[in-house]
Amino acid sequence: MKSLLKKHYFGTVATIATILGIFLLVLGLLFVHQFENGIIEVCADQQDAYVQLVLEQIYIKDNRDDASIIEEILGTLDASTNKYWTFSKNEAMLFVKDVTETNKYKGFTTRTYYMSETGQKFLDELMLNHVTHRQISIEEKNYVASGVIFEYGDSTYRLCLLTNKDVFLDNNAFLGSEINLVICYALSVLIMVVEAMIFAHRIGKEKQENVEREKVITGLNASINKLNDKLLVKNTYDMQRTLFQESILDDFLDRIQNKGITPVSFALFNCANEEEFLAKAQLMLDRSVIRFRLSGDGAYEDARVAGQIFLVFLRSDRQQTYERLRPLIGINVTLRSVEMWTPEYGDIHEYVRALRERNV
Repeated sequence: MKSLLKKHYFGTVATIATILGIFLLVLGLLFVHQFENGIIEVCADQQDAYVQLVLEQIYIKDNRDDASIIEEILGTLDASTNKYWTFSKNEAMLFVKDVTETNKYKGFTTRTYYMSETGQKFLDELMLNHVTHRQISIEEKNYVASGVIFEYGDSTYRLCLLTNKDVFLDNNAFLGSEINLVICYALSVLIMVVEAMIFAHRIGKEKQENVEREKVITGLNASINKLNDKLLVKNTYDMQRTLFQESILDDFLDRIQNKGITPVSFALFNCANEEEFLAKAQLMLDRSVIRFRLSGDGAYEDARVAGQIFLVFLRSDRQQTYERLRPLIGINVTLRSVEMWTPEYGDIHEYVRALRERNV
């Protein structure tokens, strides 16, 4: 009893430790994510103020042309791969980062440049004379974009500043805090996992025999299922010596159709001496031929006819079946029909039913 209680205790503690470790890990990642978003929002607000300052610089003079705005203001601002300006008039791009990049995107529209889903939403949210920001992606890179729409002269302009998201997050002070948080939570999770592994190891030995036994049973079951698939119904019947009743015909047809056996041929006989016919068939036919006794339909004029025999030939076409049946046909045996079924003919039950109706 003490041993059972000890096992139960170890298992319970290991489970609780694992769940608690996962919970702490998820909680830590959530805190880090919220921390990152908070830092980005603060930096984005500062970036908005910077864009507003540049906009006010443009408004200082009333008679600037597009080239003057670019050369005297935007061209003097720092630009790099991770932080740059875009400037457009109506829908045409006038400036992207620097002269080289501007020439590269010459002829682009604003929406063509900001073609990602987040970029399109950013453009849709821009306001007149009010700077807004959003996190967007351009060419598989993530940016914090701040932008504003303003009217100057007779034209409408869009002024945007894009900063790579990693620039904000790679700040040394922030990065150090984030690393400390990650290490703290990682150590907590590691402790929980180690404890769980220790407890699991203690009870694992006792379960090993059960696991091995289950593997053996699973392997045996798989082998049995394989044999069942191959044998079909051989494990239940002796096909070569048995004349089955009509009551199991539907079940047998189901097996044929479900196992995908094709082609299948059917032969319908009238015989006056059933025992003589079966003895002869046992010598002439192999186990791939299944024999059924069908109920008499009372429609035969020949007084020697005593009943119907229905033969099922597995994986045999009509010509092969007919050749195998020749030795069985005699004075007391009448071959009424030989037909072949494949899946193209539809449901096998309907096919057999139609065959019998044609031979009533």
